[in-house]
Amino acid sequence: MSNKTVAVIFGGACVEHEISLISSKSIISNLDRSKFDIFAIFISKQGNWHKAEVDQWLDGGELVIDQSSEITPSLRINAPGHFLEIKNSSVVNKVNVDIIFPVLHGTYGEDGSVQGLFELMNIPYIGAGVLGSSVGMDKIVMKDVLKNAGISVVDYLGFNSSEWNENKEEILKSITETISFPAFVKSADLGSSVGVYKIFSESEVEKAVDSSFKFSNRVIVEKAVDNIRELEVSLLGNESPIASLPGEIIPKKDFYDYEAKYHDDSTELVIPAKLNENLIEKLKDISIKTYTSLCCSGMGRIDFLMDSKTEEIYVSEINTIPGFTSISMYPKLWEISGISYKDLLTRLIELAEERFESKKKIETDFSEK
Repeated sequence: MSNKTVAVIFGGACVEHEISLISSKSIISNLDRSKFDIFAIFISKQGNWHKAEVDQWLDGGELVIDQSSEITPSLRINAPGHFLEIKNSSVVNKVNVDIIFPVLHGTYGEDGSVQGLFELMNIPYIGAGVLGSSVGMDKIVMKDVLKNAGISVVDYLGFNSSEWNENKEEILKSITETISFPAFVKSADLGSSVGVYKIFSESEVEKAVDSSFKFSNRVIVEKAVDNIRELEVSLLGNESPIASLPGEIIPKKDFYDYEAKYHDDSTELVIPAKLNENLIEKLKDISIKTYTSLCCSGMGRIDFLMDSKTEEIYVSEINTIPGFTSISMYPKLWEISGISYKDLLTRLIELAEERFESKKKIETDFSEK
């Protein structure tokens, strides 16, 4: 049997572009080449799609982007779509792929936008679908859904830029009275701790909110957890997911910001986390409930905040396309739970195919009825 072709799409027109490059390089390096061929697609910061040559990149050289070619998705609802390679306004190649692996963190990649495109292309793709991606990406909507499902989240207040401009004094009063300090101000629909600020008094709110609005039109303010332990659990599966052992992040800085995640070697990752069996099982149970409540599939990483004295546990957020760098928690937690990086990638491809085949059974023609 011939190998299946996996289209690995990375980069992106978003603030997490650089993280996508690191994740995708790790994924491409670990895909089982005895089973899969790779078609690499790079999306520039301007949103242009190009063919990428990765062999030199994997060997320590530069990533080679063919700027002369443009990659265009071709949509076919009743048959598998494909990609077209275009040069000088002419189609020079038609590329059929079996699976799409979007390694696109954040805006346009993790928020349901590109998932909708893949649905129209009628090609299996890895990770959550349109609904799970969009709900999981927006921290305000996500917390509303979790709260309704009876899952504990910290006190929070979400608002958009128009509400902020029109009712600033009322929002400031509400933050002071219902959230209190310290608190976190976050852009509502970004990851990798971009647009996140920790504040300690009312006088700091306005500057932090205005800064967060630079990256998003929606902002959320969350109460900080006392005696905090930051815990993470990886999820794998579709309708019946499994949960990994938990891990713990111990940043040397005040909180786990962008710098601590990707550039600060002093951040300590404890894998697995030092927890008693009851807490481990509780975290796994909450993770699975969170994952299914948010309609996720394929993969996800749940981030928790726990008060170390009271052992109260709060869901912070879900990452539907978690980091896949060499130091990322998602693959590391599966390794300690018994699934190697290479086997994990293969399993994700299988899950994408399973979901695709299941969806094909849904009828789309009601005319005869």
